Amino acid sequence: MGEAEEADRDAFSRTVIRPVEWSRDLDLVRQLFQGYREWLADHVRPAGHPESKVPKGLSQLDRMISGLPGDYGPPTGDVLLAFSGSDVVACGALRQIAPGVGEFKRIYVRPDHFGPVFGPRLVRALLERARALGYERVRVDALPTMEAAIQYYQELGFKPIPQYWDHPVAGSRFFEWSAT
Repeated sequence: MGEAEEADRDAFSRTVIRPVEWSRDLDLVRQLFQGYREWLADHVRPAGHPESKVPKGLSQLDRMISGLPGDYGPPTGDVLLAFSGSDVVACGALRQIAPGVGEFKRIYVRPDHFGPVFGPRLVRALLERARALGYERVRVDALPTMEAAIQYYQELGFKPIPQYWDHPVAGSRFFEWSAT
């Protein structure tokens, strides 16, 4: 392990990850999901032709944010928040897409917490929560440019699968983790 990765591991080990408490955290979740939406809008440009699905996908995301907790609320969904001191630095959401099958969405890490340690730590915490909710399988999608996320999904046991929803970004990758 390199010196920088060791420093990241030490700094991020003090970050606390906990489930959302909707009555007090709704605005924090909206803020983080909005940060994710802004990141997405900056990193996924419409192809410039009238058939592009990206604007429609961003509109759907806006509706989801305004309707929180929605699918991410109890009893089959959850959101994990990560705090460094009193600052919220990341989130990840989980929802049911079929009996026994969950889906990770809105995994967003503030840029000051990017690195080889924190993303996998957040995903491991989401996997623990998925197990606690009784999910046997968990799916996730990733933009083709999310190379680090794709790598750690695979390192954590996610296997590539065929596209399971009409993703607005061409070339997106799809993965599934199985408890068995």
